[in-house]
Amino acid sequence: MSTQLLITLCILAFLVVMLLTHKLPYGVSAMICCVLFVFFGILDLQTAFSGLSSSTTLMIAPMIVVASALGKTSLIRRLRHIMNRLQGKSGMLLVLGICGMTIILSQLMGQIACISVMLLFLQTLDDESEYSPARMLFLVATINCIATSKIPIGMGATMPGTINSYYQGLVGPEDLLGITDYMKAGLLPLIAGTIYCVLFYRLIPNGSIDNGQVKDVKDAEPISKKDEMFIFGVFIAIMAGFMFTNQLGSDITNVIPAAGLLVLIVFKVLTIPEVMKSLTSDMVWMVAGMSVVSTALSTTGAGELIGQTVLNILGGNPSGLFVSIVFCVTVTIMTNFMSNMGTMALMSPIAASTALAGGMNVKSIVLICCVSAWFAVVLPTGCSGAMMAFGIGNHNAFKLMKFTLPLVLLLMISLVIGINIFFPIYG
Repeated sequence: MSTQLLITLCILAFLVVMLLTHKLPYGVSAMICCVLFVFFGILDLQTAFSGLSSSTTLMIAPMIVVASALGKTSLIRRLRHIMNRLQGKSGMLLVLGICGMTIILSQLMGQIACISVMLLFLQTLDDESEYSPARMLFLVATINCIATSKIPIGMGATMPGTINSYYQGLVGPEDLLGITDYMKAGLLPLIAGTIYCVLFYRLIPNGSIDNGQVKDVKDAEPISKKDEMFIFGVFIAIMAGFMFTNQLGSDITNVIPAAGLLVLIVFKVLTIPEVMKSLTSDMVWMVAGMSVVSTALSTTGAGELIGQTVLNILGGNPSGLFVSIVFCVTVTIMTNFMSNMGTMALMSPIAASTALAGGMNVKSIVLICCVSAWFAVVLPTGCSGAMMAFGIGNHNAFKLMKFTLPLVLLLMISLVIGINIFFPIYG
């Protein structure tokens, strides 16, 4: 084993610990690795920080800002108005409305923002009714987990690029995700999980929410119709660009979000401070850093070594079904004890390395890991949404398992079936 390979594995071990413990922000951990690669001569300076100027980072960073701008429009207020009207309707219609609105918001904003918006409505529900705030809050958190970024609009449009950044240094462009691949992989779990939630939400214990843990969430100040039209226009232009990537070329498509963001700045729809806050968020640093980590794994041979090790554990010539089940179960268990974003970042390069070593479809294994990383509803440690639902709803994890365990089993089964339909392991 060469010295460079040994050092790379040590740096990777540090990253694994940081991703799993979240002692440091993910972006900071990734950037520390980039610095270490230069210090130890693994990568030159330009390569080590190439993630900051990569096409993926340049697409995702402004897209995050544009997607968050949608939350300033009247769209959110209109959705809440619809929910308020549903409160007096039949129970099933109310539950369907809550699930539907959560699915929509889960494409437009992050977990905490989505659940915070839904809390504005849920707090008005009756504690003594079948649709108590605590029960509906956990329902919202569950739907949010399985629906987040599954549809390629808003924040959902950034998810394939984010995943690509985790392993793009290991593979060629043909093995990177397209704009709809994450949606295809997560479609069956989303459908099956939503139906389960609608039919079996009564398995969630009833109760009241802890108002002491609820932050004062208010509607954003209304913006002018002109600003709203600019935001919608830029958003539609970006979505159209993503749809016509083959015709426009990847360079044009990746720069459209940046062009749209500049339009919003020039016409004073967004202020410089709020733009800079999003452009320098932890997610952007993590995307930039993780793409370089995958490059180091490839150039030093560490990725090949990891992939071959995993294959040896799986046994000689494992079936596609067996491989998909092993990765799905492993990641689902991991993500409920650790952060889902950390699990995605950790397992993506491992999945890609294993697929390359075994002659498998790289997209298949990566997608299994990234979709199942969002099955984080069994324990409050899985993700920020689960943490909010358990804490604010005063829920007991063991009592909730009669709802969560069958759900997670259903999600895993539907994911394995969907992957083998849309992305055959040896296809």
